[in-house]
Amino acid sequence: MSHSSLYVIDKEFYGSIEFEYSNSWLFSPIIWDVLLDKYMKKEIQTEFGYRKNMIRDGNELHPKLNDIINNCNSLSDRICWELSNQQIFHTKDKDIIIQGIKHFLSTNNKYHIQNEEKTSYLNLEHIIKRFTEIADDIKSLDENESPYFILKNTSCDSSVEFLFTRCDEEEYVEQSLSELNEAVIEFVSIENNTINFIDNLSYFNKLYN
Repeated sequence: MSHSSLYVIDKEFYGSIEFEYSNSWLFSPIIWDVLLDKYMKKEIQTEFGYRKNMIRDGNELHPKLNDIINNCNSLSDRICWELSNQQIFHTKDKDIIIQGIKHFLSTNNKYHIQNEEKTSYLNLEHIIKRFTEIADDIKSLDENESPYFILKNTSCDSSVEFLFTRCDEEEYVEQSLSELNEAVIEFVSIENNTINFIDNLSYFNKLYN
């Protein structure tokens, strides 16, 4: 079964796995299903009786939902959405990130109702446990040792690993995120309840120049 991971990034911008979570379906895919039901309920319905989802229909749904979330008034929805997009967060913002995860659980538990149980995924005990576990693990991070972190959605995808490794003479070696020569990921900062983004190239250009 696939798993998800919490990567920490040190001051030299090397990344490593700090926590792993079995069953990668219990966090990011839940966020996607809930937000699709909340903001795009009509668009995800099909004539065949099933709902579109991000796993199968991501090319169609992701740009639309991303635009909606980036312009919505819910900070908790935006925080969880960017966590699920595998963006880089500042550990100094962990208190408001934790608050966002918990607020997402408590305020969105009327969306994505299951047909059989007639309850939202966010009311299920094992889902609540996973969201709480990730929030608690983020809370435990030391911003001096690990100023940044990324939530990696699934072990079935290697995009996060490739931020911190490169192929050197037919073997993989560690690399710093600052060594990348193209914009492939964004840093997320939260100030005054506002989310801002800066891509990795711009971030390091600003940091070192």
